[in-house]
Amino acid sequence: MQAKTACALIYRLLLSLVLAALLAGPALAQSPTPLSDLTIRLWPEYDRPQLLVIFHGTVAEGVALPATLSFTLPADIQTPHAVASLDETSGTLVNIEAYNFVAGTGGKVLSFATPGRQFQFEYYSDTMLTTSGDQRQLNFSFTASADVAQLNIELQQPTAAQSFTSTPQPSATQVNSSGLPVAQYDAGHLAAGGSYSLQASYTRSSNAPSVGVNIPSSPQVPPVEVGGGALAAPGVWLRENLGLIFVVAGLLLLTGALVYWFWSRRAEVVMEPPRQAPSPRKRPRAAPRPARPPAEDQARALAGYCHRCGAPFRDDEARFCYSCGAERRSD
Repeated sequence: MQAKTACALIYRLLLSLVLAALLAGPALAQSPTPLSDLTIRLWPEYDRPQLLVIFHGTVAEGVALPATLSFTLPADIQTPHAVASLDETSGTLVNIEAYNFVAGTGGKVLSFATPGRQFQFEYYSDTMLTTSGDQRQLNFSFTASADVAQLNIELQQPTAAQSFTSTPQPSATQVNSSGLPVAQYDAGHLAAGGSYSLQASYTRSSNAPSVGVNIPSSPQVPPVEVGGGALAAPGVWLRENLGLIFVVAGLLLLTGALVYWFWSRRAEVVMEPPRQAPSPRKRPRAAPRPARPPAEDQARALAGYCHRCGAPFRDDEARFCYSCGAERRSD
């Protein structure tokens, strides 16, 4: 009865731990990394007819490095143009040689682990910038996968652009070192799951790029293809599957404890067969002396011996046997 109760308690404990791990696993595996700031630069017709989009951000203080980051990009993106992190010692961008870029909900998901607190990646979009004669129309939207404390958008106008308008209106407009106007938008705080959209239009009679063709603004990083998909960065797989690892480890530990408990109980329950007390030994009874026939007794008596025990009389005048006390027979 006690064994059944203990088994039921262990089963309930095991079930509770498995459910808790399953519920906590996704939260641990998909925990987004917050950003202290993120600047998105939009450069239409910069070195190609498409829109060049540059993300430059900073991982929030207190987040351990390397930090895993995830961003949802448009579905038409074939591959990122560059993925890198900032080496604070040298002040230069260093290629992140492996990243994960797969189809996801609402587009394609770019995931990578940055060893530095500042990071940058770029991509070209064919669908965010449309051309109709001299008219250009730009439609950009961004959905945050993690909390962004400060979001800034910068839209660089190409050379010979005219009649520029945008929704919303820019917070400020400056001219950069290349002499191109840059509209700045202060989006403020953007919580995880929040979205920001920007629409702009301008006219341009030339299709020439603003700078030399195919001049990259940062290091190019080719994706590492393995079996049709990009190779996940070190640490990304571990963080994304941390919940599953906890579940498997908990199951193995509890299964081992349960097996050990059953074997220990089995050893206690097995009992030795009762030993039978040896039966007391009985002393063999002395065989009774065979009765002497009367003729033998009479002969003994006549010969001077006791007819009962056979002891000799000490003298001829003795009436009783000195050994057994039997009366001496006279005939």
